[in-house]
Order: sequence, then structure tokens, then C-alpha cells
Amino acid sequence: MTDKIHLGRFVKVFGLRGELKLYASDDFWPEALQSEVLFIARETDPENERAVTVEYGKPHGGQYIVKLDGVDNRDDAQEIVGEDLFLDGTQIDVPLPERERPHQAMGMSVRTDDGRHLGNVTNVLFGPEQSVYEVTDENGKVALIPAVPAFIVSRDEDKQEIVIRVIPGLLDA
Repeated sequence: MTDKIHLGRFVKVFGLRGELKLYASDDFWPEALQSEVLFIARETDPENERAVTVEYGKPHGGQYIVKLDGVDNRDDAQEIVGEDLFLDGTQIDVPLPERERPHQAMGMSVRTDDGRHLGNVTNVLFGPEQSVYEVTDENGKVALIPAVPAFIVSRDEDKQEIVIRVIPGLLDA
């Protein structure tokens, strides 16, 4: 799990009352907007983080309309356009989503049930029925591992490790 969970980017002002359109990232889940450990920062100035509180968030056209405390008009909202919304991953204070999000697996070490280290999770791809871990080794070779019980033997959050069962053809390139 990462220290900063990227929930999305504010892409435009919505209306006159300070609402913003949030282009949600793959790590976004609606309950995250209720967190007390949210902050915003610009990609070009990541050191300039500012804590924010969400008054409300509502779905809109596949994305979210978000109202931040203290942002009460269009001009104030315009200053935030282009900022990214983050959740402090070290202090998650809201329920995690039912379906795994990339931040929950990114960076985890992946090894086989016979002890071979395959690499680290570098991406999580979403399908309609299952997620797939993109695992990259030290040479840059990528393996796609379905994140389903048939392949995942164990997952240890403390060790940041996933153990998989390899079947013929799974790792063949």
C-alpha cells in the first residue's frame, strides 16, 4: 500500500457555488471522500500539499462532483482546477472498497509457491469479472497474473507479499 493514494484530479469548475468535477482515478472509491485525511497538491508542485475536507461528493456522468469546505464560489474553485486529490494511505479512516484498488497491491512482492521471486506488482488491470496483476521483474519482463483464488495462494499485507500458484502456460511469453 502506498503512502499517498491518488483519488483523482479536479478538471473543471461545475456551476457557480464552488463545486468541482473530479476525474476519478482507478484508486477512487466513493467512501474515500468522507475521510478526514484528504489533501490536494499539484503534480508540478507536490511539496505544496494542503489539507481539505469534502462537504459532499456526488456521482455525475461517470465522474464525481465534489464540494470542498471553504470553496464557495466559482473563482475559488477555478484556483483548484488541475490539483490532485489524495488520501493519506498511512491513516486510512474510512472503509476500504469491496473490490481491490491498485494502491492496495502496488509494489507488493510476488513469488511462486515453490519460492521463486517473480517481481513486484506494477499495475492492476480491471476486467468485468476479475482483476489482473501486472508483475514486472528486475529485467523489465512483465507477467499478467489473474487475481483469483485459483492462482493466489496467499497474500500477506504485513510482508507486502503475494504467493501464487503457477499452472502450465501462465508465465510463458
